[in-house]
Order: sequence, then C-alpha cells, then structure tokens
Amino acid sequence: MHLFDVLPQNLFSILASKNKYIYADALFVLRKAFRQEMTIKKDDLVSMLISNLDEKMLGVDMSEELEDMEEPLNENNLNGTNESNISLSAIAHFILRRLKDTGWIDIEYQDDSFEEVVTLPDYSIKLINLLFSFTDENLKEYNSYVFSTYSALKTAHEEQEDSSNYNALLTAYENTVKLVDELKSLHNNIRRYHQALSEFATVNEVLKGHFDEYKTLISDRIYHPLKTLDSIPRYKTPILRFLQRWLTDSSLRQRTVEQAMMRGRYKTLEEGHEDIINKIGYIMDTYERLDHILEEIDRKNTAYTRASVEKMRYLLNTDRSIKGKIVEILKRVADSSQEKQEALVAKLQGAVELFHQGYIDENSLYVRAARHKKLESLPLQLPPSHEDHEEDIVKEFLDKAKKSYNHTRIMAFMRNIMKDFDVVYSHEVPLTDDESFILLMLATLKGYDRKAFYRVEFMDGYVYNNGYRIPKMRFIRKDKANVG
Repeated sequence: MHLFDVLPQNLFSILASKNKYIYADALFVLRKAFRQEMTIKKDDLVSMLISNLDEKMLGVDMSEELEDMEEPLNENNLNGTNESNISLSAIAHFILRRLKDTGWIDIEYQDDSFEEVVTLPDYSIKLINLLFSFTDENLKEYNSYVFSTYSALKTAHEEQEDSSNYNALLTAYENTVKLVDELKSLHNNIRRYHQALSEFATVNEVLKGHFDEYKTLISDRIYHPLKTLDSIPRYKTPILRFLQRWLTDSSLRQRTVEQAMMRGRYKTLEEGHEDIINKIGYIMDTYERLDHILEEIDRKNTAYTRASVEKMRYLLNTDRSIKGKIVEILKRVADSSQEKQEALVAKLQGAVELFHQGYIDENSLYVRAARHKKLESLPLQLPPSHEDHEEDIVKEFLDKAKKSYNHTRIMAFMRNIMKDFDVVYSHEVPLTDDESFILLMLATLKGYDRKAFYRVEFMDGYVYNNGYRIPKMRFIRKDKANVG
C-alpha cells in the first residue's frame, strides 16, 4: 500500500501555505480539545480557536485560499468585523473548512440532533501528536527498554502460563527494536553536538551547548541511564537465557504459536513458528552485538567531551582582541622561513599601515642638554695591525659573547627571579644594572622557546623599573596552565 493511498493528496498543503503558522497552532488547539473531550462540538471548537488564537487570527491572509474554496464563507458568520470586515468567528470557521477540505478533520451530525461534531481520522491524530512532540519543551524520560524486556520475559518464565508467553515475547521484541533506534539516535546526536563545536566562538556558547543541551538532553536522559539503571551488561545474560529456553523447548513454542493464532496473529502454524523464531533470533542477535554499539557510543562521548574541553581551553588562552590577533600574525611571520618572511612582510605592508605612537607623561619633561667645550687634543694612535690573528680575535670575541649570555645563564637568571613563585610581573624583576636589563630582554625572547620552563604574557602599557622603561608583562611557569 502506498502512503497516499492512506493520506489525502493535499493533507500537507496547509503547512506550506502563507498561513502555515496559524494552521499549525490550530492543529495543536484541536489536539488539546481531543484530549479533553470525548466528543468535540464544532461550536465549542470555534470558541477554543478564538480564545487561543485571537491575536494571531487577525493577521491571516485568506485572499488566495478563498479563491480556491468551492464555497465562500457563510455571511451569517460575520457577526463582528475587524479591519478586514471579517469576524473572528468567520476566520475560525474558515480554518475549520480548510482543515476539513485537506483531510485533517471530518464533520458529522449527532444522531439525536443536527448539531455538528468534529472527528479526527486515526492518521490525523498520529500526525498531530508527532508535530506537537517537536515543539514540546518538557524533558522526556528515558524508557527502560532493557529492564522492560527482562521483566516481561522473567514474568512469563515464573508464571508458566501459556496466556502470557506471546505477550512477553512481543513486548521483548518491540522494546528491542525501540532500544536499537534509541542507541542509533544517541550515536547520531553525539556526532551532531561534536560537529557544532566548530561553530562556537565564545566559551559561554561552548558551556551552554555542553551543559544546557548535551548534558540535559543526551547525557542525563539517555547515556547515563544506559550505563546505570538500564545497564545492558546487567540484564543481557538473563535475557539470553530466557530466549534460549524458547529455542530449545519446542512445546513452549507450540503453545505460544497456538495462543497467537487464537488472537488472529497467524493463519498457519508454520507461519507462526517462523515468525516467533525470527523474533527470538533478532532479539538475541541484537543483544550479542550491543557491546560493540556501546563501545562506539563511548568513544563518541569521550571524543566529544575531550573536544569541548580543548575548545574551551583554546578560547580561554587565546587573546581574541586586535592586539592578540596582531601578535599571532607576527609570531607566525617570525616562525616562517626567510623566503616566506619576505613575502609575508610585503603582504603586511600592503594590508596595514604601521606607525609609531607615543604619549606624554610625567617623564616627558624637557631637560636641557649640558654643553661641553670641545678641547683640542692629539688624535689617538691606531693600534698595530694583526692581520694574521684577526680571525682568531673575532672568534674569541664571539665566543665570549655567547658564553656571557648563553641559555644556561639566562635560565639561571630567571630561576633566581621566580624562585618558588608561579607568576612574576615585570615591575617585580630587580634591575640593578645594565647587565640585568640585558638578561631580562633575552629572557623575554626565550619565553617562546620550547626548552624554557616559563612563558611570557604581555599586558597593556609600560612600567618604569629602576629607571628602565619596560613593557608590562608577566612570566608564568609552564606547568601552571590555569593562571588568572
């Protein structure tokens, strides 16, 4: 049978029209009336539509749909007009007419009077409930499919009544099908939340996605119960044992098939035996492979959690300001090869205009330079040339310079400054002389070295330390990741 052999051809047309929002709300009002009353009177439903949708109904555009209707609205319904000279009652009747024409409702007369009542076809009830479930914000509890399967099979085993065997097997089969659907849905939802991480730009968005959505809707509702209350490893063995009894006991299967045939489930014994064995086989095969499915879900959950933490750590440690972005660009240029540096610098020159900027403060006061009288003196005599030893002298000078400010000395200088502290600010560094100032500059450059035990974090502005004007910065031990 084809889908539209059951559903009317134009059933969904109202949900694709201009007035789709008002029609959807009208269907939910219809659902509410159906749940409250056994018989829905048309006049009562009109009143409910007016009461629930009064303001929304004023914005309905009926021009196109009125042209498509075979009969115009009854003028008797125009009891009070709005801006378009059409009453709310007329609009409500128009909505019901459209619902009837598209097959969502039927209208009949009561047996003892000419009063009209609204009835809903079975497919309409199912579709309206499905549509409403998409908008329902109430959290749905996880159905314990594994425990329900175990309970049904255990009850049938203990009672030893033929009347309950088929019901137990059917319940176990249906719960197993729903369990597989739930696990697949869980797996796909974890992947969807994992992919959504790339779209988050702030820490708050990551936290909201994890705690307000993933933890509430996925982890607490489905994943956690599967690991605790509805534990598959806990109930798997007894479920398989009960089903194995069905496979080995031919008389039990015979009684189960006979019971099902009495209820009109099967036409022949052969059909019944085949279907029951298929159901038992499906349940057993499913529980045998559930461990693999759960392992895959665990991997997805672990990967998502790790990715969330890494995303938050990245956003917390990354300066998203203009200054931070410029620093990242300059770092990338500095780490590039010489050829790439020249090309990148050329692009930067064409993209941005850099200029020196200063400001006036209390240290900017003019100090008149002292004039010194130039004295005539004899020129200094050049030392004798040692061309043979010139290379040795240059090499000796470079070696002394390297030894004077080598990596070991710079690290020793920083260890002496930081001592037992995790963070040291630039104004706390003792700059007693030019030697310590030079070591501080070299230590700042070494802060980006992987071998350094600390890292450098620049701050806004400058400070004066013993007469030396240095940037505001702080030195942080690398093993201290979460320093505020």
